[in-house]
Amino acid sequence: MDKTLCQYHPAQPSTWQCVPCQRYFGDCCIPLNSDAPDDSPVCPLCRSELTFLGAANTAQPFWERLPRFFAYGLQANPLAFCALLALAGLFMPRSLILWVALLSVATKYFHSVIEASSEGAREAPGLVSAFTGEGLSLFFKQMLIFIIAFGALWLAADFHSETIFWGVNIAIVLLLPASIIRLALSKELGAALSPDQVGEVIKAMGWRYLILCAFLFILWQSPSYVAWMLSGGLPKVVLVPIATFLFGYFGVVMCNMMGYAVFQYQGALGFAVAEEGTQQGLPENDWRRRRALAEAEIRLKEGQSDGALETLANALQRDPDDLRLNERYHQLLFGLGARERCLRHVDHYLPLAARQTPALAATALLNARQFKDDFLPAEALVCEQVAAALLDRHKVREALSLLRNLHQRFPDYPHIPRAYLLAARGFTEGLGQLDSARKLLAYIRARYPASPLLDQVAALEGTIAKLSDAGR
Repeated sequence: MDKTLCQYHPAQPSTWQCVPCQRYFGDCCIPLNSDAPDDSPVCPLCRSELTFLGAANTAQPFWERLPRFFAYGLQANPLAFCALLALAGLFMPRSLILWVALLSVATKYFHSVIEASSEGAREAPGLVSAFTGEGLSLFFKQMLIFIIAFGALWLAADFHSETIFWGVNIAIVLLLPASIIRLALSKELGAALSPDQVGEVIKAMGWRYLILCAFLFILWQSPSYVAWMLSGGLPKVVLVPIATFLFGYFGVVMCNMMGYAVFQYQGALGFAVAEEGTQQGLPENDWRRRRALAEAEIRLKEGQSDGALETLANALQRDPDDLRLNERYHQLLFGLGARERCLRHVDHYLPLAARQTPALAATALLNARQFKDDFLPAEALVCEQVAAALLDRHKVREALSLLRNLHQRFPDYPHIPRAYLLAARGFTEGLGQLDSARKLLAYIRARYPASPLLDQVAALEGTIAKLSDAGR
């Protein structure tokens, strides 16, 4: 089954579908609200309720997860299950009833692993699941399937034809995993024996089902080979519990692999579920921001620039000081050439950005000056903060224009010495205009004799003197 991708972010798999719009969205476009987990997300364009696609497009291929399948069997519950089988194999009396009960418990646990893995659970089911539900009936249903398989093989041997025998043998090896999967998920013998339903599992996986069968065959043979290798050097009293433990462990690994294969191809099998721990919602404030940003991006890509602006404007009415929303709104206004709206918004955005991320404020000022050459912030502190950010970007003249005559424009600003010291550094280091720098430093000494910055003024004066001597 081909995977579908997000229509607006082709590198991202889709997790949601809008049936009326026939559009696919990834988690990048549809954030979830952790404060309202029961709310169903809606299409950003038509507001219809979205259809969840589960992990059909995000699940990692099962053949890339082999180490995780083996690690799955090393969890506490599977190891306890294997240990229980080993102890039972060593100490349990030779009673047919007791052995049938033990095998029914084992069958129920194996099927619980398939069922849990098919739903994306990372934790193995607890031992309690082996003792609840219809364990005995599942065992007899599974045994009947095995009996039918061996019966078919026995009948094929009666033809005295190796071609027929191996053909039936291969068919059983290929069909049995799909049948076991059907029985584990539906608990119905009819589904496990139905050619249509078994074929549906195989069809969903396509040729990759052959890879699954190959892995399962190897895993099925592994306990026997390990026991055979140990049989020469270990007494039976030690070998039996080891072999039983290995049977349980490799059985859990096989069932985890089969269950995950169902999880991977859930879309083709007609259900949708996310892997445990992958769908994490956002707090409401973060969710509102992410939703507005995603919707604006989608509308912009659809050519609905007015709709994108409206989406962000509505979001800013609720959260006027959200830096990310303001930044995106500014970028969109500037990109669309909306001169008047952009300049009006910069008056609000610039102080906000200057306080939190001066580099963004510097960009906003440069953008604003493309619409208005002499644009200046309305606050002295903002002028100083943006000027410092511009100097960091080597935009010296633009920075100095913000600080020019600052004491006249803002006579009550208490940090004139700091701002003019910054300007003096700009003249010295950025433009090499040493005379202009000296004048600013002299102004600081004359007008602010008690300033705590006089040590820095003296240090910069010393630097200017050395530069003057070197230039002669």
